[in-house]
Amino acid sequence: MSCQTPRPAGTRRALLRAGLAAGTLSPLPGCGPSPLPGYREAAGVGVTTYVIAAGWHTEIGLAVHSIHDPLRAVTLDFPGAQYLSFGWGERNYYMARAPTVGDAVNALFPGPAVLLVTPLYHPPRDSKARAQVFELGLSTAGLDRLSGYFWTAFEKSGDGTLRRLASGPGPGSVFYAATGMYSSTYTCNTWTAEGLRVGGVPVTSAGVVFVSQLTDQLGR
Repeated sequence: MSCQTPRPAGTRRALLRAGLAAGTLSPLPGCGPSPLPGYREAAGVGVTTYVIAAGWHTEIGLAVHSIHDPLRAVTLDFPGAQYLSFGWGERNYYMARAPTVGDAVNALFPGPAVLLVTPLYHPPRDSKARAQVFELGLSTAGLDRLSGYFWTAFEKSGDGTLRRLASGPGPGSVFYAATGMYSSTYTCNTWTAEGLRVGGVPVTSAGVVFVSQLTDQLGR
């Protein structure tokens, strides 16, 4: 199974933004999990993570050389990559070649998630020219926790291997089955915010649904 060229980003954003806007007016009770605990500590020595915000979506990037076991198993699928970007989202909508209004509405209700891993061969600021890129320092312990957060987000097969679902929309990118449930109150941006909190970045994930609700915190 492969993913073909997706619908233009502007159309995808409009569909999902309209659906989310409607959904957040009357959130579904019990849709989102309880926020994970945050950690507050001094930034580390030269350990950098990247938040990549484009349109309605955010992802977190790591330099490949900073990734170690067990998450390092993911790097085997991306030989030559200098960085990997990790994005989480609603499985059917995120993987759709041409998502419809129906797909966007369905994404408001709790549904299975998917992880998109994208290889980057240059620093994120150079690789994602149309995106906002934030560079954040982490401690070594923070990086370990963030790596564990990513690893837990991958759904594993019975033998412990990652469940690869399809090629992604970008060159060399891959969709993997993911744990957790996407909904109107727990979106890709909520997931990104929680990962940053686990890593020790002083942000809150409470109430984060849209990109700006996270990037405004990072900008401050």
